[in-house]
Amino acid sequence: MITIRPLDTGHLRLNYLKEFHNTNYTLRSHTELPNYDFPLFEGRHNSLKSFMQFRLTCPSPQNKNSTLNEGILTFDKSSGENKMKTDFALHFWDLSDRLRYKVEDIFMRFLFDKASGGDLKSLAEKLNVSYPFICQLRRGLYSIPSKLLIETAKIANEDLSVIEEHIEYSRTRHGNVSKINFPIVPSRAMASLVGHVFGDGYIGKKKRQFEYCNDNPSLLNEVRNYVREIFVLEPMTERRNRIGYSTIVGEVLELFGAHLAPKIYSNKTIPNWVKYGNSELKIAFIKALFDDDGSVMYSKNYNAKGINFYQIRDKSKLQSSHEFLSEVRELLKEFSIMAGKPHLRKFYRINGEEHAISYINVTDYKSILNFYYKIGLADGEKFNRLKKIIARVPENIRQLEEVKNKIEQT
Repeated sequence: MITIRPLDTGHLRLNYLKEFHNTNYTLRSHTELPNYDFPLFEGRHNSLKSFMQFRLTCPSPQNKNSTLNEGILTFDKSSGENKMKTDFALHFWDLSDRLRYKVEDIFMRFLFDKASGGDLKSLAEKLNVSYPFICQLRRGLYSIPSKLLIETAKIANEDLSVIEEHIEYSRTRHGNVSKINFPIVPSRAMASLVGHVFGDGYIGKKKRQFEYCNDNPSLLNEVRNYVREIFVLEPMTERRNRIGYSTIVGEVLELFGAHLAPKIYSNKTIPNWVKYGNSELKIAFIKALFDDDGSVMYSKNYNAKGINFYQIRDKSKLQSSHEFLSEVRELLKEFSIMAGKPHLRKFYRINGEEHAISYINVTDYKSILNFYYKIGLADGEKFNRLKKIIARVPENIRQLEEVKNKIEQT
């Protein structure tokens, strides 16, 4: 229990008495270290809870600072080897300085009083801001810039994870308020959103705004609902087939492994938290990929059938495109869905640049059945064609796979 006593702020004396009940205020063992002792990227800070745990960074080609490409390397006594623990979490200090945070009023007073020691003018000089602004922040009249909050925490010798528990909402430069809960952890919604960015989504390279464009209302609603679930945020712009969101959505998705525009020149890779995650994450990611960039081939008069997944890249990124398709192929194998090797379909020229279309396909009945039962599609038109293929599956194969799926679900 901590008692906050009134301090002389140099202007109006605020008499308040507040008791904080916080389980984080406990005596730490000597192996636990405060987070500001270990610099992260670009002057930010990271948490290292024990000297037996070490941050191991495995950055993707574009997102070198992504904490979601980190793991914790731990020593496994049973095997005598170091093993990677793939539990990822994104904290407020991992995001850019573009964002501001509204912290609970009482906690802000406690934080600034602790950092200032009763002398707010000296604290203002240390932080290189005006004295009136510090007073207003202390009283909770404004949201505080991310960089300033982290610097104040460092001066106050306060753990950033404690501060994170008292954040009410975040605010962008456009004034959009997101009541996102920190830390952000991998979820079905996040896996689907990252998959959609790989497909028909877009993250601007300069402002990190996120847009999703699709003519299918079901897919637009899916993205809208998942953004609402994670960010508690409504679209900033909305048209018939396009929805757009503010900076915080694009920033978070980028840190979770989504790539910036123009994607045609990017080196896409499946994020590690999906690749080594649970089945729910993998299914949501695969489903989003095939909803956006997949197709279902069905012919009534011919025995043509198949599920295809396409990638369009610049000709110089053909090898990277095939490597990504191979990753998707390996992910499908985990659900007994056998896809063919990546193939180049054709080159085409647009605006003087040469691009390549590559694909993988699923053609055997058993794999199509497994895709139908285990993955599915939200795109109604594609899913209806998939059902027509299922209706044509030989009865003995279908019965075998239905029994197998029921056993696995149980």
